[in-house]
Amino acid sequence: MTQNETVPRKIRSIWPPLVLMLAAIGMVIWAQDYGRGSRLMPTVVGSLTAVLCVLDLLSRLDNGLGAALRLALGADFRNREMSHDPALRAELGMIGWMVGFIVVMLGIGILPTVPLFIAAYMRLQGKRSWTSAILSALLVFGFVLLVFEILLGTTLYRGVLFDPKGFGAW
Repeated sequence: MTQNETVPRKIRSIWPPLVLMLAAIGMVIWAQDYGRGSRLMPTVVGSLTAVLCVLDLLSRLDNGLGAALRLALGADFRNREMSHDPALRAELGMIGWMVGFIVVMLGIGILPTVPLFIAAYMRLQGKRSWTSAILSALLVFGFVLLVFEILLGTTLYRGVLFDPKGFGAW
């Protein structure tokens, strides 16, 4: 029995890495309109994401190269992390969390959104205690504040509501 016979076709689909690669390339191109410092992070993240997408795409091929990449990178679909295929509703829920994070971030900025998102996600989705959710949120908030705002001296996006320019900052 070949790998293609044991792994559902939707799991082996080439579309997820292709779509993500196009989004990553689009992010890199879009970031070039920013200033020198501002474009660095999206360029690095987008470029590395595109490279990982190429590796993912190649690992899905049913040939020697695909087999070698699956072996080298541990990308063999027969040894999946999840033993089941999530329902479409669950996948759409995760996309909803991400879209919600982006919308809130655009409105109130990165710093307040990070702890709000972490606490809400851990409590509502992860079913963790309020103590655990709030402690985790505060620790990540402190890390983001320390690294980006203090050590790197970067002013993170403040959101439409807190930026004096409002939508003009876009």
